Amino acid sequence: MGKISEIIVIKNGIIVTMDKELNWFRDGAVVVQNNKILDVDKTRKILKKYKGDIIIDAKNKAVMPGLINTHMHSGLLRGTGDDLPLYEWLSKYVHPAHKVLKPAEVYAASMLSYSEAIKCGTTCVLDMHRFMDRSADAAGKLGIRAVLAPYVSDQLDYLENFEDNKRLMREKHRSFEDRIHVWCGLHSFRDCSPELLIEAREYARKYKVGLHTHSNESIDDVELAKKMYGKRPLEHLFDYGIVGPNVVLAHCVWLSNTEIEIIRKTNTRVAHCPVANMKLADGIAAIPKLLKKQIKVGLGSDGTVESNSFDLFQVMKFATLLGRVHELGTNAMSADVTLKMATVNGAEVLGLNNEVGSIEVGKKADIILVNLRRLHLTPILYGDYFNVISHLVYATKGSDVDTVIVDGKIVMENRIIKRVDENKVIEKAQENAIELLRRIST
Repeated sequence: MGKISEIIVIKNGIIVTMDKELNWFRDGAVVVQNNKILDVDKTRKILKKYKGDIIIDAKNKAVMPGLINTHMHSGLLRGTGDDLPLYEWLSKYVHPAHKVLKPAEVYAASMLSYSEAIKCGTTCVLDMHRFMDRSADAAGKLGIRAVLAPYVSDQLDYLENFEDNKRLMREKHRSFEDRIHVWCGLHSFRDCSPELLIEAREYARKYKVGLHTHSNESIDDVELAKKMYGKRPLEHLFDYGIVGPNVVLAHCVWLSNTEIEIIRKTNTRVAHCPVANMKLADGIAAIPKLLKKQIKVGLGSDGTVESNSFDLFQVMKFATLLGRVHELGTNAMSADVTLKMATVNGAEVLGLNNEVGSIEVGKKADIILVNLRRLHLTPILYGDYFNVISHLVYATKGSDVDTVIVDGKIVMENRIIKRVDENKVIEKAQENAIELLRRIST
């Protein structure tokens, strides 16, 4: 890290740019100054032009954009209710936890979740939780980029109300060197009145911020919406304007053809969470069909209790394989398509594609280095057999990430998070989880 004017040179790496042409360099280098990418080229050319104050040797490493998690929930209760269906799990664990949750526990949860995300190569998250001023503080301390959309409901009095959301926006939007953005959050069509949907829609439009909610996650969602409104979930949201390029809908597993057309025509964005959808037996989202219609789709982990992990490399593999199972064809999803969903397309889903998502001159330096010198990532082949992108999607684990740079600052190096003591993060999360479970059970 160091002075603002210092130049970081990442040399000798396999540069996977994720630009429009999917350009890559076998022995490439990236130059970072302040928080921006200054240059990208072959190592020999870069070293002739730049001395570099900090030199990172990326030999045997893939240098690529940081991964972007377009739907997650920070949490402490990993490993509870793991074999329950969605609605039973919500009623037994999630809602009771929200009723007794404290701000300090949200801070511990966010520190734990964002630290894990960083160690798995994620540089930007869209998180939905309670007391998200504490999530902003955690993201600020760790150095990760975060979009925060609080749980808002006007029918569940233990969740945030829209005044809380507006206060969070006033206090934390564009804070911590513009790494923290605050959006309008809506918990679900199940517990947000039409009046709240309209208020959130108008506020998001007025202040030019995003809006995030869950939709069509399970068949039970569809049946409940029909019972409540006489319409499917997304049809109901469409009636109140909860669609458009600033709206990210999580899950979208059970979509009708009409709802898919609504998403396409309104340019609404989708966060696909394949691991959580499988774990909760929600079903298989028709992602290949959405992609064929040019719908913007990003990848999400969902939360600690929904999928047990914030490893987006794992999510990439499952997304690709599940898309193929859905279509019963190996051409339904490919590694490069999925890698785009986790990087540049994920950035577009969050409205950040002019800033992050690819390694291009002028973009913000959100970059990760993946150690390819592993048994499960051997061999590395070039030319007609170039297989690094395949390795990144099908074989890489979050634990293969060596270095993480966010906004031009090194936040993890040699797998050591630089801004916090990882053991203390674990200890705090352990203590808070036990205390939270004690209150839930009493």
